[in-house]
Amino acid sequence: MPTVVCPICGRPTDRLIEGMCESCYLERHPVLEIKRFNVVKCRYCGALYVRGRWIRPGRESERALLERLLRDSVKAGGRLLSVDVEASGDKVVYRISGVGSPHELIEPRRFSAQYIADVVLDVCPDCRRNIWGSERGLLRIKGFPDELDDRDFVKIESILEHIAFEARGKNLGSVISVERVGRSIEISTTEPRLARHMAHRIHEIVPSDYVESYKKLGRRKDREIYHYTATVYIITVKKGDVVKRGSSHYLVLDVGRDGVYVVDISSGGRARIPLHRFTEVKTERIGAGVKGEVRGGVFADTEGRIEVDAGGSRDGAAYYVEIGDRRYIVPI
Repeated sequence: MPTVVCPICGRPTDRLIEGMCESCYLERHPVLEIKRFNVVKCRYCGALYVRGRWIRPGRESERALLERLLRDSVKAGGRLLSVDVEASGDKVVYRISGVGSPHELIEPRRFSAQYIADVVLDVCPDCRRNIWGSERGLLRIKGFPDELDDRDFVKIESILEHIAFEARGKNLGSVISVERVGRSIEISTTEPRLARHMAHRIHEIVPSDYVESYKKLGRRKDREIYHYTATVYIITVKKGDVVKRGSSHYLVLDVGRDGVYVVDISSGGRARIPLHRFTEVKTERIGAGVKGEVRGGVFADTEGRIEVDAGGSRDGAAYYVEIGDRRYIVPI
């Protein structure tokens, strides 16, 4: 006989599971969840994009690769008994059955579901090279002094989409591939001028430095053929960071397209370091200052959690910085 009432739906039940009845728990914790995905397929060779790389059906059949795509996107509170795959044109239909339970207090039950994935046609790097020719431009995008993080990747990918839109119809060449290599991005192009255009546009849009080089490949008819390589270093420090350059420590006041604005923490001297100079010296980000204000000889951060004797520092906005066992109040 029911002894409690579910606080969510109001129905009587024998027991509560994490504060709700079994029905409410199942609504909020389904036995099977499928993360939305598309099937990316090369329009020329039929290779499928699986786990970050292109795989042509061979040792592994196309059906097995399609099933692997599904299993990578499935979260099941149990085991899958069967996966039926039906590929037709621009759709792949999956029919799934299994048995399981989302919680140890709920009896395992059979479940079934259907998922329809769109087929997105693309061109794999091998086919790009076969169709458009060999690589003649290479652009590498890296971070300095830190490696690129996930937010940097999102920003760069958005910029690259914008540049690709701008370059339409300008006869600059084609992109062969865009790949993440560790915490950097490498872009191969069929023409040097496209890689150079992309490097210069990225440099114009975000604080960065770049180096470039040309290598002569040979001669075709009446013109020489070159390979172009560029590396763009995205400046990854931000306002408030503390960096070490050589034996000196600096607080970053701002980062712009014309340089990194810093203050020497020991001397208080301010400087603008041009971006091409900033990347020439080994730089290490060692922490960040705490922004606040000095009033009556006392520094307090903006949230009121830190109060420090500011010595003879003048009243006004400042940063509190700790380096080893030393403490500094840096006026801004």
